[in-house]
Amino acid sequence: MLALKFWYEFWHQKYSTLFCESFLSSKYEPEIFLNEIDNFIVFLENNKKLETNLIRLRSNVDANYMTITQRLRSLFKYFVYLLDEYWNIRYQDITIKELTNRRKKIDLFLLNKKRIFSKFSKYSLTVKSEINHNFKSLTNEMVVMLYKIIRPDQTANINIDNPFSTRSHQLRNFLMVHLMMNYGLRVGELMLLTKRSIKKSLNSDSYSLIIANTDDEHDSRQRKPSIKNEQSYRVIKLDSMDYKFLMLYIEKIRNFNNSDILFTSLKPPYSPLSYSSINAIFKAIEQAFRASHPVYFDDTNIDSIQKLTPHVCRHTWAYITLAFAIKKYRNESASPLNQSNDEIMKKALEDLRVLGGWSANSIMPSYYAKRFIVDSANLMNLQRISQELWKI
Repeated sequence: MLALKFWYEFWHQKYSTLFCESFLSSKYEPEIFLNEIDNFIVFLENNKKLETNLIRLRSNVDANYMTITQRLRSLFKYFVYLLDEYWNIRYQDITIKELTNRRKKIDLFLLNKKRIFSKFSKYSLTVKSEINHNFKSLTNEMVVMLYKIIRPDQTANINIDNPFSTRSHQLRNFLMVHLMMNYGLRVGELMLLTKRSIKKSLNSDSYSLIIANTDDEHDSRQRKPSIKNEQSYRVIKLDSMDYKFLMLYIEKIRNFNNSDILFTSLKPPYSPLSYSSINAIFKAIEQAFRASHPVYFDDTNIDSIQKLTPHVCRHTWAYITLAFAIKKYRNESASPLNQSNDEIMKKALEDLRVLGGWSANSIMPSYYAKRFIVDSANLMNLQRISQELWKI
């Protein structure tokens, strides 16, 4: 119980909210606690005081490492309970096979951590870092190359890389990836879209995408999608060209039955796409992407990806959107009433939170802020090195 008490104290000090609230708002994502194990160890070493980016180069002579080890073992039992309870198809938007494979990787990760802290003593040499490099998003170059693969065929220019044979399937699948990549939709939100989710303004050329639950009577899916939280109900402005593409899809392709669901099978009985169907589509795209650009999946590169999933698209959107917002606010602050970097970051994070449909207590936007800060700091350091007069 003391181990759990200290864990909750650590979480509240760092995020100003309860761990349970963070875990719930992340839809039971295990990475939120796995990524904090090293930081929690430093927290215990530092007499339960939180210091951002603290790096301990030698052991703390005042810390009892045997006690720390015992508390970590107890905490890991709690983590295993959370995995057993929430890492299943009831709570996660992935297939059973993916659940099983990832659980194996998580169990191996926890086992390796246990081996490390089991060797703790007052003579231990421990180095902890808050930076997590596994951000699971595409670089700008990857995005450009992905779009070249998934773009629908044109009459005079056949795209041989596209893994889907018919133009109807190509346009539907392109729109699904595009909506996730450019508007940050969760896969469940994509599945909730109906033909009536796309709206045009009466008085101007303004277009919107309505994210809400649907009670379509033709939705036969056994595992029905639903809105994640109250903040996920939102209205997203659509680019005019995206509106035209969606209208083309609805009028020319999605016009064959009474169902209102936007993305369905294109063959009888035209069932709404399920989680497994969308995962299969992404798997086909990933295979084509991997065949054309194997270097993007080479784990010897720090910015490589393991696979292409709907969640990778949302990660990519979040980072690109945050970076754009920060740049925009920095340009606007070039005036007599300059905003501080903290104010700029807060505004950009709030924009990201609202657009992405995260709750006010969600810690997810802060992950993207961390990556932006790391990338900016590294760029600044390289620029400094290139300008130093004394460099070799």
